[in-house]
Amino acid sequence: MKKNELTWSNIKKLEDYQITYLLYLEGKSIEEISIIRRMSKEQVQRHILECKIELSRNTSEEDLLIKIISLNKRDRLEYLNIIDESEREMLSMEIYKRYIKFKNPEDRMILIWLIGELKDKRLLPFIRMEIRSKYVNLRRLCCSALGKIKDEKTKEWLEEALEDVNPQVRQYAAKALKHIGDLNTINKLKKIVKDKKEKDYVKKAAYDSLISIEMKLVD
Repeated sequence: MKKNELTWSNIKKLEDYQITYLLYLEGKSIEEISIIRRMSKEQVQRHILECKIELSRNTSEEDLLIKIISLNKRDRLEYLNIIDESEREMLSMEIYKRYIKFKNPEDRMILIWLIGELKDKRLLPFIRMEIRSKYVNLRRLCCSALGKIKDEKTKEWLEEALEDVNPQVRQYAAKALKHIGDLNTINKLKKIVKDKKEKDYVKKAAYDSLISIEMKLVD
């Protein structure tokens, strides 16, 4: 079935896995779809993957992002390692033009990961938007991506993330600040290290980063 035929108005002709995918396109999480469809999360994931593969076979090169999102992480890394600069530029432009059209958080997580791997600063506005997402994994991946991009203008975004309610987000924010932090960052990291209620792994990330920043400032 073609992408333009995959709509609720066409539901009588849809396969079971295609109905699952429509819910996914609406932005519902795997867990929500599992409840709605009364099936396991594993089955929901199989349905989504099956439909993505079907769509990638029936679409042209313009749906490059769909094809990449359908790959597992290892295959995505291999793909990024073999493409040249012009192809990386094309991929960046596809993300720039189409990011907002991807409503599902799982898809957006992969796109944020891609932005981090591409290190394209033109795509930072999407990270700025998602670093305040209600989804913990999106916020965490944003911090991870910023750690790869290493743009000093994102320092305040990461410092704000140091106060996130989720400890993993705080951990990744602390790690990312290692590359772009300053004296103000050191003070914030010291507060984390001294906080008796903070998780040990967050403290370690904060300590490692503040030592690295201090050494950089001395040099």
